Amino acid sequence: MQTTEFHKEETPKKPTWDQVIEWDKKYCFHVEKALSEWSPIPIAGCEGNHIIDANGNKILDFLSGLISVNAGQRNPKVVAAIKEALDSYGYLWEFNTTPQKSHAAKLIVDDVLGKDGWAGRVHFVSSGSEANEDALQIAKLYTNRPYIITREYAYHGWTQGAGACSRMNWWRGTLTSPTTNERRTIPGFPAEGYFPATAPFCYRCPYGFSGPEECQVGGQVSCLNDMEHLILSLGPENVAAVITELISGGSLVISPKEWVQGLRKLTKKYGILLIDDEVMTGFGRTGTWFCYQHFGITPDIMPMAKGIVSSALPAAGVVVSKEIASFFDQYRWWHAITFSSHPIAMAACVANINYMIEENLPARSERLGNYLGKRLMEMEEKHKCVGFASGMGLFWGLEIVRNKKTKEPFIKEDRNVTGAGDVSDWPNNFIQAKAIEKGVLLGGFAPNCIRLGPALTVTEQEIDTAIDALDYALTAMDGKCE
Repeated sequence: MQTTEFHKEETPKKPTWDQVIEWDKKYCFHVEKALSEWSPIPIAGCEGNHIIDANGNKILDFLSGLISVNAGQRNPKVVAAIKEALDSYGYLWEFNTTPQKSHAAKLIVDDVLGKDGWAGRVHFVSSGSEANEDALQIAKLYTNRPYIITREYAYHGWTQGAGACSRMNWWRGTLTSPTTNERRTIPGFPAEGYFPATAPFCYRCPYGFSGPEECQVGGQVSCLNDMEHLILSLGPENVAAVITELISGGSLVISPKEWVQGLRKLTKKYGILLIDDEVMTGFGRTGTWFCYQHFGITPDIMPMAKGIVSSALPAAGVVVSKEIASFFDQYRWWHAITFSSHPIAMAACVANINYMIEENLPARSERLGNYLGKRLMEMEEKHKCVGFASGMGLFWGLEIVRNKKTKEPFIKEDRNVTGAGDVSDWPNNFIQAKAIEKGVLLGGFAPNCIRLGPALTVTEQEIDTAIDALDYALTAMDGKCE
């Protein structure tokens, strides 16, 4: 009898870092940089509030990924929950009931938001863009109205509806050349039916006012007066919702209290829903569980992502009011998302939220945010290039200016820049490159703005380390000022 001899194959060797870089360059689609600009930092691992490069150097991540690793990298409780869930579950779609999904929803609606009294149900999705897309569909179905009002400088994602609400016009799938002024936008994008209102950016008020206390028109701030005229011109009966971030995560525009409270009154006056995009600001980022809680209002619909799972796995969600939940309970919603409520991701959400509750991370964010804010105010006073520092909790921004007195920006187009040509000397990129020399990752998307958003587990010592690197970078930037 003939037997077949089986040979045990050797374990494949891990690729060298040179191979990793070669394969990435050859096979991967790249974003933000053209191939000619591509110069990666090979990352070997993540630990706490640091990323670790191929040479074992620790880099303090003062952006927490994309403002998303709220509970720190590889949080032990989240990792343990993922491993435990894998012992019982593979894939299930959202029609199925699992302990993980039910528990995650209960924690959000009852334990986290229960005291505010508005939240009815949560629908889980996989990303912030999906969450905003979901929210827009919910709003249009509930109101049976076609139009959405967004605001300038907003970023809500890259998909059809979320992208149409995004008004940082180069950050929505635009192609630009690094060597010429060529710019190519997606044909037909943004979609019709989305209308931008003026942003409440008091530092560069388009009306020339110095703040909301002096720009009152008919009892409300000027930009809300313009929004009301937009609503009336469209017809309130046609407007489903206003969508906004209370802190614009991409452009770092922090909404004044007068604007937020006035917006809520305006939407209620015309029976329009308020969609509060908390993808970046949620889960303790601003010193409260959610940013709206600073302003004494409640939204109708609240997309969320990132901090819901500290980006350990793809997970996001949309919370709807009790009234909207009751309406949808009467119908079949013919709608399904492949990875919605994935049990492994839901297990990570449960562990992540429980950790935040146990450690009271929102309160920690408030306390350390006060410390970070104090240090940043020192930078504003010290450096010629820092026009303005603003923030909440552990979410801050610096306006970088050529002339502090006149507020002249380095990049004239500011948040309306096209993104074409050489961008290496943009303040955000220049400062990022200088800070990385000191082992700290910080930066931003808007050319004249630095964004700071460390994990909520950051320490005062790590904040001081980041401020030292920032101080070094801003000193170099000062040399470019008038």
